[in-house]
Amino acid sequence: MKSHVRLFLIIAACGLATAVATAAAPGSSTPTRGDNGAERTVDEYLYELDGLYMFPCSEDGEPLPDTDGELIDMEGQIYERITLIIDGSGEYHYRSNTMPIGVRGVGLTSGEEFRVRESDKVIANQRLEGGTGSYREELTLVGRDTHRSYKLVSTGHYVIAADGTIKVSKGTLSTECRP
Repeated sequence: MKSHVRLFLIIAACGLATAVATAAAPGSSTPTRGDNGAERTVDEYLYELDGLYMFPCSEDGEPLPDTDGELIDMEGQIYERITLIIDGSGEYHYRSNTMPIGVRGVGLTSGEEFRVRESDKVIANQRLEGGTGSYREELTLVGRDTHRSYKLVSTGHYVIAADGTIKVSKGTLSTECRP
């Protein structure tokens, strides 16, 4: 999983939001301007999700150390849609969502196939006086034969002051194993 919060903080800190709003990217829309002066840009991306991921759960559903467990060979794609709106008062509203496409994994030891769900959701607002945002990222692996599962969830909230300092940064990371 990746953190969109870092992307938004970079945009906010560097003042690149206008460049991002007008930059042409594969699958991006041309910025549209509403009657109230708001400008909206939608970018769509497709990422390959290939590689090895650790499944740190025992067969009876107990968590294992991060270095133990079974390696899962993943394949598929992640579709991402990013919407940036600059409203009539100059405030930025950022939203990002993802959806897996044909994502699956195969255990290198067991040979078991795993269904994979991956989703990210980021909502952020930024203006000259500062900004706020929240995010939720989730990765779930479920064995097709044994139904054993592993879930990794990261959630958080942040507040940025007008001078760019981070006033609040609260986040949690939780994992769950099920037999």
